Amino acid sequence: MRHLIPVLHTRVILSLMTLVTLSSLLYFLPDPRSFLPPLPTCDSSDPKNAIPNYVHYVYILPESHDGFDFRFSHFLSIYAAWYYWRPDTIYLHTNVRDHGEEVSQAREGRAGKWSKMIFTLFDLRIRTVDVPSHAGNGVEIKNMEHKSDFVRVKAVYELGGIYIDWDVHPLRDIKILRQSGFRAVAGRQMDNQVNSGTFMSVRHGKMVKLWMNRMNIVYDGGWTTHSNEVITSCGQQLVREAGEMLIMERDAFAPGSWTNKDTDALFGFRGESSNPANVNEGDALPALDETLSDRWDNPDKLPDWAHDWSHTYLLHAFSPDRWKHQVFGFENITPQYILNQTSNFALATYPIASHLYANGLIRSEDTYTGR
Repeated sequence: MRHLIPVLHTRVILSLMTLVTLSSLLYFLPDPRSFLPPLPTCDSSDPKNAIPNYVHYVYILPESHDGFDFRFSHFLSIYAAWYYWRPDTIYLHTNVRDHGEEVSQAREGRAGKWSKMIFTLFDLRIRTVDVPSHAGNGVEIKNMEHKSDFVRVKAVYELGGIYIDWDVHPLRDIKILRQSGFRAVAGRQMDNQVNSGTFMSVRHGKMVKLWMNRMNIVYDGGWTTHSNEVITSCGQQLVREAGEMLIMERDAFAPGSWTNKDTDALFGFRGESSNPANVNEGDALPALDETLSDRWDNPDKLPDWAHDWSHTYLLHAFSPDRWKHQVFGFENITPQYILNQTSNFALATYPIASHLYANGLIRSEDTYTGR
């Protein structure tokens, strides 16, 4: 028994030494997280990552023209951008001079009510641009829409801000997106491509620079080869770079589409009005104040056909005219058409139209041409 005591004593000492050694090793081991690369971050506090509050529209006049021909729908779009966003500047990129005859004609009302209001109601900055006749690869640019594509991308690259087509209607403020820290923001459309009818970027942003360069290389006269296809490929590639690109879901910017089914759903007459007696001049307008819980707690407040626009920032209202499709009960976007609230487009834009009506800027009998 006595000879076992030294052995046990030795084992205890060895065990203690082992524990001390292991403890020391564990204590001095580096934090396993130190082997990880730093996570990419999106710094929304950095001013250079904030997209400037500039709004860009493009209107290119053909060689043979009678001046600007703005419709009520155009005025509705630009007024909504001004009302919801309070932009520092609204740019109109066009191929005529600020003091040219075409602009004077519009300002004086000789081009109709809506042209006059667009040119006089806002602090509109006319930016005369050179309209490209050929892409960088030498292919001739024939379509006016394609010329506009090249102008819009270059404008946002040079100035930064938000570009929107004239058939895009702001439904709420986008400040949270501009100041999110992402240096470019766009959204999906029906075919899962990124829509080129509205996008935003910082000045000299990487996304618009890539787009501007690549569109001049790939242009072939195809409808979207240089536009949607390029912003989709460039945008998706840049998502991997922290803060360079945010691609929103389809409902955010372009919830509908150009198909007959979707244009019928957007513009079609529903035969059920929130204002069944129609609107007479001077009448008070019914309010359309949908709260967060109304769809659950008050399902009868809105008709069954009413689309929920609460998750849409901008409504790209694709027109059925391009495909010469006749939507039932719809001819043109007029004040009366919206104030009657008998379509999903009317419900979406009613808050702006009712504001215009209450302030005497539109009348129920105004035509879509303003002439």
